Amino acid sequence: MTHNKRKKFIKRPLHVHRQPHPAMHYLSQRVTFWIAVLSVLAFVTGNMMGQHGWRVFWKSVLGEQNDSLIVYAGTVPPVERIPDYGNWHAAAGSMTYDSIPRGALVPLLSYNSARQKSGEDQYVFSIGYMGSYATGAEGDGSHPGTDIRMPVGTPVQSVMNGIVTRVGEERGGFGKFIVIRHPNVPDPDRPTKVTTLHSVYAHLDSTTVAGGEIVGKGQQIGKSGQTGLASGPHLHFQIDRDTFSDGTKVPYHPFWPFTTTEARTANYSFSQAVDNGLFQQRGYDATVNPMLYVQAQYAPVLVAQGKSSAPEMTPAERRQQRIAERMARVQTEERKAAPKASLVATADTVQRTAASSAASSSSAAAVEVVSAPAPAAPFTVQVAGIDLQYPKTFTGRKWETVTVTLRDNKGDVAAAGTLDHDLYMRTAFGRAEFRPAVLTQLDFRNGKATVKMLPLGHQTVVVEIKPDAVLGGPMRYAGE
Repeated sequence: MTHNKRKKFIKRPLHVHRQPHPAMHYLSQRVTFWIAVLSVLAFVTGNMMGQHGWRVFWKSVLGEQNDSLIVYAGTVPPVERIPDYGNWHAAAGSMTYDSIPRGALVPLLSYNSARQKSGEDQYVFSIGYMGSYATGAEGDGSHPGTDIRMPVGTPVQSVMNGIVTRVGEERGGFGKFIVIRHPNVPDPDRPTKVTTLHSVYAHLDSTTVAGGEIVGKGQQIGKSGQTGLASGPHLHFQIDRDTFSDGTKVPYHPFWPFTTTEARTANYSFSQAVDNGLFQQRGYDATVNPMLYVQAQYAPVLVAQGKSSAPEMTPAERRQQRIAERMARVQTEERKAAPKASLVATADTVQRTAASSAASSSSAAAVEVVSAPAPAAPFTVQVAGIDLQYPKTFTGRKWETVTVTLRDNKGDVAAAGTLDHDLYMRTAFGRAEFRPAVLTQLDFRNGKATVKMLPLGHQTVVVEIKPDAVLGGPMRYAGE
């Protein structure tokens, strides 16, 4: 018996054809997609080939920022408020900032070089700029910053807009510290020019910013402490220049005037090197007095986009130009204030008029003679001091009047006092606008000059005259 085997049915395609990948098939059908991709690539390549393309690209990759993003908008002190030290020390020297009653906090004292040197303000500024550990007095050593007493945990703020360049820790030196670079800020030696400065905040307890971060003026960047080489809680605050006076770069920030090797070569310990002012001049060349800089409130400098063809004026030439402008303004005001011109009938005038009439055979006419204002009396008395008179309160809705008075050696008003330099109106605390902001000897009448001041905001204002460091008292906001 035979069995018929059933054959399996085989299915074969009539035309062999490999199916494409679904995604590639979809994209191949979308010509516009590829056109868009090529357009983007061409755009990116073209921009990268430009003048700044690759530079900006790699800066963004490496975390660096373009300096054009940073705009100078004035300055603030590194800390806003500190304890009223009479009450704080009486309570306990180990108290933290948060444990101190808010009513016991006061604005940071304005730094005054003379008072710091004499020891009057060393309860706040324990070591002055280029001071020593031995005396604490400014100029006695090579300490490149200012030490400010404050309890642990005091909020520390950036003094200007800038870019954080370093957040580090040196257990045997600065402790926890922050360095912020400030491009395009007024140069303290030439305030009408811009420069780059680096602010340093050391011995911190904690930090709240990171390298590459852009920070704003007044933004909290950390809290003060006692880390590193610090005998007590304080903030070490300094401002470094970007270059030395010869144009070479300051090699590192925070800057210190000498190295450990240089101190050892001079047979000094670290503190002895500071107390003996080792390489003090190097410190002056690489740094600026930090508190005086932030208190100066330099005006923003307008930077031209293109090169100017006009020659740059020296500071002396700019001062002479201001004096000439003020003299012209004074003469104009005196002419306006003088009575209307009258006919002057002196014998000489009549003779000249008659001669002129005979020569021209024209009808006689009255001649108007206006005498030029007499020059101001020369300044012959040496100025020994400067006083400020100002209102105790302000509303913020109107311009206030500030009177600047020159004093002689006896304390009397120097009605004919000599000024050998200009006076710059600034605020040591708070913000205000001044008109005029710069006083020359031509602004003084009988030893006094009037300045209009408009307080900005509701913060207490303290007026200061630079470079003489003349301070007024607090002007408080009086409300509506």
